[in-house]
Amino acid sequence: MRRGWAMVLALFLVGCDYTEVTREIGYKGKARVNPWLAAERFVARYGYVVKSLPAWRAPEVDDAVWFVPASILSNQSFTRQVDSWVDEGGHLVLLVEHADSETSDWSRDSGVPMIEGALTDLLGDAGIELGEAGGAMKVSEIDFEGRSYQVAAESQTSVAEAGGSPGVFVSVRKGDGQVTVLTDARLFRNRWIGDHEHAALLDALIESTGYEGDVGFLRGSGLSLWGLLGNHLWPVLLGLGAVVVLWLWKNFSRFGPVETAAAETTLRGYEHHLEALGDFQWRLDRAAGLLAPVRGQIVERGQRVAARSGRRDDDFFQFLADRAQLPRERVFRALVEESPADPAILTRTTSDLQRLLQVLH
Repeated sequence: MRRGWAMVLALFLVGCDYTEVTREIGYKGKARVNPWLAAERFVARYGYVVKSLPAWRAPEVDDAVWFVPASILSNQSFTRQVDSWVDEGGHLVLLVEHADSETSDWSRDSGVPMIEGALTDLLGDAGIELGEAGGAMKVSEIDFEGRSYQVAAESQTSVAEAGGSPGVFVSVRKGDGQVTVLTDARLFRNRWIGDHEHAALLDALIESTGYEGDVGFLRGSGLSLWGLLGNHLWPVLLGLGAVVVLWLWKNFSRFGPVETAAAETTLRGYEHHLEALGDFQWRLDRAAGLLAPVRGQIVERGQRVAARSGRRDDDFFQFLADRAQLPRERVFRALVEESPADPAILTRTTSDLQRLLQVLH
């Protein structure tokens, strides 16, 4: 029965039809996190120094062109720095839609970024107006500096010079620099830069800059905590480190105590020497060598005293016990036991022998 069901299932699976569908999901490696990688390499091959910036950093004097997503210029601090740089000769290329690095080139939903008041004021000073296109605005040609470039641009946002017709591209002079707005940033992204004349338009924007310098592609979307700490906290850390070094130098001599030239000697009393000697004898033969002379002296004196007292024939141990007022067993053990079993017995034996010496004087 089991084999029959297995054969039926195998025939069913073999007879099923299936269709393979290949779907592109995006790039791998660096191109997946950097949408301007192809543009950066294209610009670098033309001999320009390219700066790939993952987070916000104010433009410097040696920067000639900056490609910046509009969503980054969202506060007065950023726009003030960019405005000052443009007035001194920088070229700002502002990318509006599909400009953030989080946006996938294979995603249909991009969304229109929020244009903050600070950015609107910056563009207003340059005579540029941003607005809603009222639908998908498709443009196939962009005119720039007397030449027409074939493109495939589509945007929900329109841009125009003050009083001009709306479109997807505007470039005007401001101060000693230039401000360019492109509402569809896909023209310069990895997937589409090779289409039509997108790369040629990118090259024309860089060539139009009046000053030579580096080309920067900013793909970050905000401030970096570590960047702020690196830029502003290092003076505080340097001062704190100097204070710590001075404190260590003041309170720690060579970071450790200095050894004295001559160690202090410790004077020991006579009882310490006796204690050390007794300990040595106990470990040697359990103090039998110390007790033997004392016992011999007690026996000699006891016999003379017993003879003078007329008790030579009496029990010698009982005679000594009566004079010292000790039990006979303790007197016997103090004189006869060869080696005490432990230090406590040795102490008692020594005490009994000293008492016997005192009463025999």
